[in-house]
Amino acid sequence: SNIFFKMVIESFVEGNLQDVKIYIKQNIFKSFQDALNERIKEKEQLIINIKNIKITKINDIKIFKNNVKIQVLFETIQTKALKDKNGEIIDGELDKEIIVSDLWTFERNFASDNKNWTLIETATP
Repeated sequence: SNIFFKMVIESFVEGNLQDVKIYIKQNIFKSFQDALNERIKEKEQLIINIKNIKITKINDIKIFKNNVKIQVLFETIQTKALKDKNGEIIDGELDKEIIVSDLWTFERNFASDNKNWTLIETATP
């Protein structure tokens, strides 16, 4: 799950979500893509450097027949900044490490031929 977490964050930062699209529920993908499109329109650049994943912890598990949902807490140390079209930092700081907590919910149907987990929800605890 750490590899997937980093992969999604890097894809979002780079502005190309196609490699992770099949692992993300449509409505979540659309919200990621909308945010990305807005950034492109404004010619903004997002920088996220994940220095360390401190905690990866299963927060909750729900089982409904063949369907399983697992909520995972990711606590990372990262630097994060948003630059405007002129390269000026308008949000965050590149030289300041922050702790960021994310709650991601994954789902899998064991009766399905698809053996992949799907990201169905993202939240901040």
